[in-house]
Amino acid sequence: MKLPISKDVVRNKIVTTISIAELLRLMGRSGVWVFIPIYLLEIRKIPYIEIGILFVISAIAAIPVSIFGGNLIDKVGRRKIALLLPPMLAVIFSIMFVGMYYNLSDAYVYGSFVAFAAVATLQSVADMVIVTDSTTDADRIDAFSLTRIGANVGFSLGPAISGFVVSYNYAILPLIPLISESLGFYLFYKYINYNEAPLQAEKSLISFPRGDKKFILVSTILSLAFFTTGPWAYVLNQFLSGVDLIPPYVVGLLFATNGVVVVTTQLHVNRLFYRMDDMSRVAVGLLIYAATFAVFGLTRNITLLFVDVVFLTIGENVISPPMNSVIGRIAPEDRRGEYYGGFSLLSNFVSPFSPIAYEAMLAYFYRSPVLLWGAIGMICVVLAISIPLTRKFWNYQDSSLSRIDHVPGGKTG
Repeated sequence: MKLPISKDVVRNKIVTTISIAELLRLMGRSGVWVFIPIYLLEIRKIPYIEIGILFVISAIAAIPVSIFGGNLIDKVGRRKIALLLPPMLAVIFSIMFVGMYYNLSDAYVYGSFVAFAAVATLQSVADMVIVTDSTTDADRIDAFSLTRIGANVGFSLGPAISGFVVSYNYAILPLIPLISESLGFYLFYKYINYNEAPLQAEKSLISFPRGDKKFILVSTILSLAFFTTGPWAYVLNQFLSGVDLIPPYVVGLLFATNGVVVVTTQLHVNRLFYRMDDMSRVAVGLLIYAATFAVFGLTRNITLLFVDVVFLTIGENVISPPMNSVIGRIAPEDRRGEYYGGFSLLSNFVSPFSPIAYEAMLAYFYRSPVLLWGAIGMICVVLAISIPLTRKFWNYQDSSLSRIDHVPGGKTG
């Protein structure tokens, strides 16, 4: 029986290692991402808008890291940078633990959260470059899907574990990613070793592909897609906890459901959409997001919320792998760090407006869930409609390779 994934990807040691590392990382850091805002809201009594500002600062901090780090990857080497980052994150989570355990100044939590977001951005860029280096165009959707599955196995475990942990003591929360980053470092040290593209020793650390208009347009569209789907990450947890009064362990299980659905349906979604080009998949995914966001405004029933999360995750499965693979299709081999870093830079220019906008909407419309989630859904619809209308400007060479000429489950996936 054919598998709904390329056999070459399944046998790729580098992609498998990154998938396992992503599982470990997300098992730790997803709990921090979901429950630190709730900790600030409920324990430290921080208002919604200030939590939104914290997310903004986190995104802004990632901007220089994106462009500098992406070029550093090309200049120094993918593996060297990938090995440097887990120890840095372990130190950051140690500081967060100390600040929470001893109830120190808010600055300990704020500073470590911002630093975590910035370093994690560079780690994501390094991973995408390494996956792109070690796969062909035809296999790349499957490769990014496999790393996404690994991440979401972790994401399915992380919030569920963290939801019970914070019921006992919020201060334990940062210890989970501290341990998982240490394990991820061991995996990279042992198994990530391959012939990289030639190092660009003379390359500037602030280089940006500003002359590539196709890259600029595609990156802008994808950055706006990140903006429109932001409420899933930024405010849904606070909405469920503060407005629907759902206990933390149920919030954790809802987010865990997202991870389970990714693991069980991602490859089958790829098989269903394999004939569709990457950017059209992004448009379809945005429409699914819009429908599921609307449901959050219409129901307070726990069972229906779980069902809605399942459909939201299917939309996420449609949109996520092509968002990563498109940049690799455009980028020259010896400038992949620059291109992925540039994409991260553009997305981080847009993303600061996402948390502040949606936190403000939550603060203003929290008594009117239909208006809140209806407005968010309409933003998704507008962007989804705009993608095919701009196709002649962003259409990239050989886009058909990924979806049309290669049947899923065969040698090339």
